Amino acid sequence: MWRFLDLDKIDGFYSAAIFEAIGSHVGAGSSPETILFWRVCSPVVYLGYHQCVEDEINVDFCHEAGIGIVRRILGGGCGFCDDEQILFSVIGRDGGVIPHDIQEAYRKILGGVVNALVSLGAGGEIEPARNAVYSHGRKISGNAQGRFGGSVLVNGSLLLDFDFELMDNVLKNPTKNLRPVTFAREGMVTLRELGIIDMDSVKNSLRQGFAKALGASTWEGTLTESENELAALLLEKYLQDEWTYKMDNKRSMRKRNSTN
Repeated sequence: MWRFLDLDKIDGFYSAAIFEAIGSHVGAGSSPETILFWRVCSPVVYLGYHQCVEDEINVDFCHEAGIGIVRRILGGGCGFCDDEQILFSVIGRDGGVIPHDIQEAYRKILGGVVNALVSLGAGGEIEPARNAVYSHGRKISGNAQGRFGGSVLVNGSLLLDFDFELMDNVLKNPTKNLRPVTFAREGMVTLRELGIIDMDSVKNSLRQGFAKALGASTWEGTLTESENELAALLLEKYLQDEWTYKMDNKRSMRKRNSTN
């Protein structure tokens, strides 16, 4: 059985600390494999671990608008998130039911998103070239994956609604991870556009969709004391510019060394 956690609205920086803390415990065998849901209480942009801030994000706009920049421990591309998205992390033990092969792992977990969309009457398909889920030819779920400390995490989002104008201001290339389109709005679709607006129904369908994809049942759980303690420590890392600009600083150092 997999533990199911729905933390509802939480801080974006804290969310990154939470799913890393859970992953550390799952990998160590001290916590059960977990399906985690949350929404951000204020807009953030999640940055892939290997990406540079200056390549992806309009930093000045984010600072003026109070939008956080969160470098996650997972790879993949960056994504703008607000409270109109259900965010999820499926956290299993490496070598368990989630395949070791990266693409096979995506296929299994994103199958859960497709299951949910089908049950909601929206329909969906996996887009393997972008590790995404599409509905009616447009992207409705972006995803990322990471492995550390004996755990594997597949994270993603499911769009209930979306502020396209705000994303266009936050990201330097908002159409980067979409099929060829001129504007992001042309390449993305939301559940609201498809006539689906009940969040509880969406959450329930997504939970059941993952359970079906994993071939497992789920039970309502809570964070352990140890997970909360580790998340509090990790939060300090995620709030530091040293972590946020980690890859930017590495690149700058390489450039300086190459000119010396």
